[in-house]
Amino acid sequence: MRLFRNCLAATTLVVGLGFSAASLADGTKLPPIDDLLTTMFDKSVISGSIAKDPATDTFTFDAAGSLMFNYSGKVYSVETNKRNGKLTELEKAVGTVEGQAAFPMSFAQMAMGMKAYLDGAGPMPSVPAIIDWTCNHCNLVIGDSTYQSIVDTTGMFDAASVEAMRMKGRAFTGIGPVEVGQLSAQSMSVRMAGCSAVVGVAGPDAGKVGTLCLNGTFTFDLSGINLANPMMSDIKGTGTSNCVTVMHKPLAM
Repeated sequence: MRLFRNCLAATTLVVGLGFSAASLADGTKLPPIDDLLTTMFDKSVISGSIAKDPATDTFTFDAAGSLMFNYSGKVYSVETNKRNGKLTELEKAVGTVEGQAAFPMSFAQMAMGMKAYLDGAGPMPSVPAIIDWTCNHCNLVIGDSTYQSIVDTTGMFDAASVEAMRMKGRAFTGIGPVEVGQLSAQSMSVRMAGCSAVVGVAGPDAGKVGTLCLNGTFTFDLSGINLANPMMSDIKGTGTSNCVTVMHKPLAM
């Protein structure tokens, strides 16, 4: 049994097999359905870069024609303000995460336009309302349990179901960046969110299924963009994802 900080209700939720619905500070109990769920609230802090072909030093693409952003980092429990639920600080490292996000080429084109703007070589680029993205791989370790994205599973679901339940992410570029050139002379931070089906593959939660939803902000370092030879650019980034993962035992149908 492990304790996780509930960042929505700002209370501590005890998760595990067979627990009774916990009482909140005002005596209110969690809904009975929570007896059947394992719920985790945490924050991941990652770093990574767009993959390149070492032979040519140019961008390399996955089977769908997307850029591949390989990342890794740590997962933390969080502290929240008990009056309003707002995040106040990281509490302690509780696990690790590593994976590969997939971005369309339009993302790199936006980054290149922003680089030109920061260099004084072009206007502020126009951007679409959203840029869709997904994950080709994700491995999440929290405490004693390991979880993987639905796309990492083999034989559990048919191909059409896996594709339908994979990460559906969006960069909300239409609301504008969080910052441009403020964290560093060549930085651009954008808001990103998405949800994916996940599966417990090891530890106490092995065999459980559920969903992971993230709400994150990612800062990309534009200093490595080569405007003369764009395909030879280096695009690195750091990110912070506020995540909610909810797991349950699958019913025998």
